[in-house]
Formats: sequence, C-alpha cells, structure tokens
Amino acid sequence: MSFLCCSSFNAEQQYIALAIRVQPGREGVGAEKQHGDAPTKQSEYVIGSAMTNTCITRLCSVHHKAAFSLPRRRKFQNDIFRTFSTCASPLICPVNLLIHHSSLVLTARLSPSDTPQRSDEWFSLRKDKLTTSTFGTALGLWKGNRRCELWQEKVFALDQSNEASRMPAMEWGVLNEATAIERYRSITGRDVSPLGFAIHPEERFAWIGASPDGLLGCFPGGGILEVKCPYNKGKPEKALPWSTMPFYYMPQVQGQMEVMDRDWVDLYCWTPNGSTIFRVCREREYWELMHGILREFWWENVVPAREAMLLGREEEAKSYEPASTHKRTGLVIFNSIKLAAEAKLLCREIAGHIEFYR
Repeated sequence: MSFLCCSSFNAEQQYIALAIRVQPGREGVGAEKQHGDAPTKQSEYVIGSAMTNTCITRLCSVHHKAAFSLPRRRKFQNDIFRTFSTCASPLICPVNLLIHHSSLVLTARLSPSDTPQRSDEWFSLRKDKLTTSTFGTALGLWKGNRRCELWQEKVFALDQSNEASRMPAMEWGVLNEATAIERYRSITGRDVSPLGFAIHPEERFAWIGASPDGLLGCFPGGGILEVKCPYNKGKPEKALPWSTMPFYYMPQVQGQMEVMDRDWVDLYCWTPNGSTIFRVCREREYWELMHGILREFWWENVVPAREAMLLGREEEAKSYEPASTHKRTGLVIFNSIKLAAEAKLLCREIAGHIEFYR
C-alpha cells in the first residue's frame, strides 16, 4: 500500500485537504487518470494536512512507513500537485465529505508557491499558458485585431507586465481589487482564500491556466470568486454596478470552473457607488464548444509559430497568424449571451443599502 502526502512549515498554517488515489506500482500523481484505470476502493485515501497557501516544501511518497523523495520527472519539474480544498478556518467541512468518485478529486497543479498576482513570477508562469482571462480574446469576441495581438504576445514574447501597466483600466482594477474583495466578504460573510496561478490538472489541458481572485468554501460544493471593477470609459468614479452580467466574461468564468473543477462562480462587480453579485453555474457543453476553438488557436496558430521562431524563421512564423474571428465565434457569442442572461443576481448594493434576491 502506498500513498502521497505533502509537508510544509510556516507560522501561519491553513488546513488543506488532499484527496489522492494511487494504485500500487504507479508513479506520479494523476497516473491513474492518464492510464484510464477505474479507481479501486483499496486505492482511495484522504489525507488532512496543515499547510500554508504560500509554502509547499516537498512532495513525498510513503511506503510501509518509510519516506523517500518521489522520482523527479521532467513533466513535474515546474509543478507541484495539490488540491484546492482550502478553508480559511481549520476544517470547517468534514474530511469525509471530500471523498469523491472521480478518478482525481479536485487535484490541480500550482506554481511552487502561491505566487502573488501581477508579480514578475506570476507573469512568467502565465507566459507559456493560455489563461482564462484571455479566452474571450482567443475566441474572437472582441472587435478589431485583439485576437491577432494576443497571438503576437504569445509568439513573440512581448513584455506583458509593462504592457499591462500602461492600461488605465487594468490599473484601476488592480488598485481596487483588495477593497472589492473585502467588501464582498463584508456583504456575504464568506471567507475568501487567495490563489496565485493554477494549471489544468489533466495533462492534455496543461497549456491552460487560471488566476481566480479567490476560492470560496471547501470542496465539494465550494465556488470561485471573480472580481471586476469597471472603468466606465475613463470615469470609474461615476460608475454604477451592472444590472445584468456582461456576456463577454462568460468564457473566463467557465474556463475557471473547468481548471479548478468547481461548479459555480460569484462574479462580483464593484464600483465606488455600489456593487452586484451574480452567480454563474458551470456549463460543460459550453466548455466543449470553447475548447475546440481554443485548442485550434493554441496548437495550430501559437505553437507552430513559436517553433518557427526558434528556428529563426520569422516569416514562416507570421504565416500562422490567425484571423480576427473564428468561424464559430458567432455561436460562442450566442451561447455566451444566453448563459449571461441566466446568471442569477444574488445581491445589489447601492449607496450602502444592500438588497438580497432569491
């Protein structure tokens, strides 16, 4: 019998429940899923461990009470496997509730630490992934050449950190994000667990990443927090919160649910004059529609262009530039509008007056 555990040391500890299944003779987290084997009752373990969000020092394999380091495998060199069943207060949900019948229980790959968002390391981690915040652009939802600009950013390694700092709307969001999260906590009474950068747990989707603004509750049943601070066309101080969810955020939040394997997102719109909360539920058919277009963008436009650049063939690389829209962009927009209309308004706050809706 063998199982996996993680160890971590820090003064500020937080409980993280790890749910991992490993069959005898298999190496590496997720091996069972990659080989397509059905999980067995004997190979199911739930390990409760006191850890931090900021430090995981090592991943060990324990076999008959003897601990030794896992073999270092190429595909795991930059990733550490860990679940996202985090709670802001110690074990507020029973460990037995974390047992799930999927072949992996909410296991995902994090950077070696929970990298602070918008740090140099955070930008570096995102550079070689298609992130959920760019899904709408990759799908062609925006007018103009934004899809081509995203392709250029990924192929020619443009400095995203400098570019982002020159965007007033981005600066406004970064400046007010902490205030918005604190206001969400105050309104809902929910604990929000911070998160740096996560990669899709399945190897075939390892080119996809996400940086949600927070995790809500324990798995199963937990959700995701995504915060938006509208810039209001250069007059953010006069902005009012949305009355309906903007459809163009649907690809991002559905992508986050796919990466994190959670079934709902609270999309929180914060302005200086009030706020609204929308509950968005997971829609797997929508993900399948998106995934086909995103996969084509990444593997047929970005990756071959990168390979050409590595060989010094810049003109060949340019031949892989995508069109400004995809042939299925219209269908994505139609479904995005439909799902956005179905998003439930949970709460509206105007000038300090809060109203909740059923």
